[in-house]
Amino acid sequence: MKVMNLKIISAIALGLMANSIANADTLLPITVAVYDFSDADKGADNYGGKVTAFVTANLTDETNLVMLERAELNKALQEQAFGTSGMVNPDAAAQIGQITGAKVLVAGQVIRTGDNHLIIVANIVGTETGRFFADKMEGSADDLARLASDLSRKIAQTIGDQAANLVAVTQESSAERLEQIIKNLTGTNRPSVSIKVKYLRPDYPEDSFTCEEEFGHILLKAGFPVVDENSDQKPDVEITGVAKFDPASRHGELFSSRGVLELKVQERRTGRIIAFDRQEGIAIDPGGKAANRKAQVIAVDDMAGRILQLLAQ
Repeated sequence: MKVMNLKIISAIALGLMANSIANADTLLPITVAVYDFSDADKGADNYGGKVTAFVTANLTDETNLVMLERAELNKALQEQAFGTSGMVNPDAAAQIGQITGAKVLVAGQVIRTGDNHLIIVANIVGTETGRFFADKMEGSADDLARLASDLSRKIAQTIGDQAANLVAVTQESSAERLEQIIKNLTGTNRPSVSIKVKYLRPDYPEDSFTCEEEFGHILLKAGFPVVDENSDQKPDVEITGVAKFDPASRHGELFSSRGVLELKVQERRTGRIIAFDRQEGIAIDPGGKAANRKAQVIAVDDMAGRILQLLAQ
């Protein structure tokens, strides 16, 4: 009887551990992007820009959050031509999430109600679920740093408390994502394709072929011939680009990593450019190297559906 109890306890413990790891990307830490806080009063002393800087810096100190770099967010926003007014719109937030990998988008507004009185409103949107939450802080403009700090704590608390509503729970595997990509393909064209991805981190040679291998695997499964420089056949389409990733950083018992993939798709004979595309992948795993690899695989998988659809037409 005692042996049976130990077996049951062990099975439960292993099951809970496996479930925690399998759902690590739906739990904390969560990837967050902070967009500009705007000034409701156009004559204000750039309170919105200051609050944006304070909130971004304060949230970076939260160990349960992974902050998207402002430079990468601004680049994605510029490329998609998103305006300030649309940033809290669920549809716009969803597009930002797809491009950057951010699970939660924070934006807001600073309202001056008196000569020296401010109300700061933060809008928190789940890019996957479209759920919307708001936090508010008000006080003297002379205490702007403290107000932003207190607001940041509120934002972090809301993200933690509402994680299940802000982040979609998914257990979709890479194989399931591939199956969905192939299922969604329309068109019967299957040109031959070559893939060449240059890595911007030569100090990580063990990861140097992850993107090429993953993309090649998807192409082959979808029926596209894949060739390289050693093949007798020349490619109809050349896919070239760069990939980079940040070294995995530890958050509690887990590691997080962010990979960025930028590709050009071009017809070899005519030189016609079919597409430029960019995708970020963010992954969390108990192992640092595994997180690095997962981030790159996620970026490839999320981009592949778009590119394969163009090639199939």
